[in-house]
Amino acid sequence: MKVVTAQQMQEIDRITIQQYGIPGEVLMALAGKSVADYVLHTVKAHNVAVFCGVGNNGGDGFVTAYLLSQYLPVDVFILGNTDKLTPSSRIYYDVCQHASVRCCTISSETLATINLNSYDCIIDALTGTGFSGRPKGLLEQVINVINESGKKIIAIDMPSGLPADGAVEFEPIVQAHTTITMGLPKINAVTYPGKYYAGNVIVADIGFPYSLCTSGDICRQLIDEKFFTGNYRPNIHYDAHKGANGHLLCIGGFDGMEGAILLCAKAAFATGIGLVTIVTTHQARGIIAGKIPEAITRALNATASEPFAKDMYGTVEFTNVYKDMLSQLESIIQLARPTACIIGPGLGRSVSSAATIAACLKIAHTMQLPVLIDGDGLYCLAQLPEAKLPLHCVITPHFKEAERLTGIAVSDIKKNRLRSAEDLAQKLQCVTVLKGPASIVTSGTTTYINTTGNPALATGGSGDVLSGIIGAMLSKGYDPLIAAALGVYVHGKAADIYCQESGSSMMQAGDIVRFVRNAFNC
Repeated sequence: MKVVTAQQMQEIDRITIQQYGIPGEVLMALAGKSVADYVLHTVKAHNVAVFCGVGNNGGDGFVTAYLLSQYLPVDVFILGNTDKLTPSSRIYYDVCQHASVRCCTISSETLATINLNSYDCIIDALTGTGFSGRPKGLLEQVINVINESGKKIIAIDMPSGLPADGAVEFEPIVQAHTTITMGLPKINAVTYPGKYYAGNVIVADIGFPYSLCTSGDICRQLIDEKFFTGNYRPNIHYDAHKGANGHLLCIGGFDGMEGAILLCAKAAFATGIGLVTIVTTHQARGIIAGKIPEAITRALNATASEPFAKDMYGTVEFTNVYKDMLSQLESIIQLARPTACIIGPGLGRSVSSAATIAACLKIAHTMQLPVLIDGDGLYCLAQLPEAKLPLHCVITPHFKEAERLTGIAVSDIKKNRLRSAEDLAQKLQCVTVLKGPASIVTSGTTTYINTTGNPALATGGSGDVLSGIIGAMLSKGYDPLIAAALGVYVHGKAADIYCQESGSSMMQAGDIVRFVRNAFNC
């Protein structure tokens, strides 16, 4: 399903009205009906308070109030002068008046007299999709009153105070239990931190033309079940052999961090990879070899060295280590002939680590080998001023790693995660997976927002498992953007299945691996 900005939704609305001839009042009536139906059939409230603004979002609220009033007591509280109602809203305000729905205009004085304890449910129709800026004055006070009520809150289109897209910088914002959004979801309702305020997002079909809602001009969409089934290609070739299922090279797990690359390799095998070769240090290989019977292991002569920093790049010490790593990796890759490579999980942050990633990127660029960079690989990448990424490259930063790569503070990245991810992808010219709740996958021009996963994923090694899943998809020949999107979906789905079946909200990274196969079959 496509995801839109406020401007894109307004354009869909305009074309629907002007070119398709569907009156705005009809769209408003259908919007209000979708909310009323939800309240009647799902919430099953006995009495409802509807807070309306004077814009078209308020009109949706008036329709909702009128329809609900046929079945249960409803009170409408209006923020703003009714003389400023939009023409469409005015129609349904008048309908409420004729139907004797009690309507009260909110002022500073009347707000203090509103007692929300007598209502089962509150409908928020104050600002809607077009809001931007900071809630101030009476709007701020009303939002606070709604949030402090402790009642079930249903937002129409967007929680009031939350912009449809862009940075989420100001509060207060209505804390909705459910947001019923019209036509298509808006960016901030499905990405954090906005998703926290939107709660459960339901998309209501109110008659916007299918061609407008699926237009190729809308370049952002959800990674949902429909996306997964439409892009995942199960292997059904009966004469396939292990080589045809991809060969993934996993570089990392250096001394003391062997577990990271083991989790990565296990996840790749769970994803159906044909072959995995683990490349690590001699000492680590002694620990890793045999831990995964199916995996091949190779060793690098990578000696322990001092931590790498930007000012070491180009020095004689770094150049010598780089040449050595380049020679060793070329030999391993020529022998293994992998179809994709993961570098970074447990790689470390030494001069040898940085030289290893610089050498890997050089080879991958020459051989056009798809590469995924994660973990310590991203740390090293941020310290390599002249690193050139290969044509087919995926990076999977969490917020701190994104900060190192962009120089933008984590706090600012979190305010507008979608834009931060897109900017990073454009800067490095690679597919970027900005990890976190509702992970964002983007090429910089096309963006996908994940819908699976839960807080239990915040555990050590979870990112290594994700890398293994995406790396396996890369090895199988999927386009990097699609491989990354499918990977985050499966990763989150595996965690969801585990939590559902175990009844636990806690897990280890290995638990995710155990349910990867189940995620592909759901």
